[in-house]
Amino acid sequence: MSEHTLDGLIAKVKSEAIEASEKEAQKIIADAKHKAQQLLSKAEADKVVLLDEAQAKADALLDKGKVALNQAARDVQISVKNDIQKLFKSVLETEIKDGFTPELYVKVISKVIDQLGSHVSIALPADTKEDLVNAIKQSVAKSKTVPEIITKHNLLSGLSVTKTDEGWSYEITAEEIADLLNQHLSNKWVELLRND
Repeated sequence: MSEHTLDGLIAKVKSEAIEASEKEAQKIIADAKHKAQQLLSKAEADKVVLLDEAQAKADALLDKGKVALNQAARDVQISVKNDIQKLFKSVLETEIKDGFTPELYVKVISKVIDQLGSHVSIALPADTKEDLVNAIKQSVAKSKTVPEIITKHNLLSGLSVTKTDEGWSYEITAEEIADLLNQHLSNKWVELLRND
């Protein structure tokens, strides 16, 4: 073989090897690009799913927060309303207790005796001053029927009327009067206290 032929053969083999290497490199590059594109597509799809899940969790958390906040607001409203009602009732009771003057006791007991007649027992709070009890006894002594007037330890204010021959009793106390007044508050107060 001539040297010239050998050089041509080497050049041909070299050229074919380079060509084959270039084709292999292009195939590897194409495969890598394809795989990279698949990975990017999968990552993009995963990102969308993760974002959707995160948004759903955030929305659910926000909804729970709104429900909890609304419940807390209702609880505060109810608590404030109850506190206002208790305060109002307490003020009423205090005002009514202060209104139980000796003159009022005498008037009420006189009216009770006039209405009920005989067999009446009147109980006053245990802390009622003796001069008030004596004044009441003196004022009702003039009536046709003289009631029994006693003091009771469990009676905190007002008075208790018992019709001994019929077996019934009724208390006229600051608490009872405050309860009655509370039931008959003006519509404006009722709306204010009941307003949700």
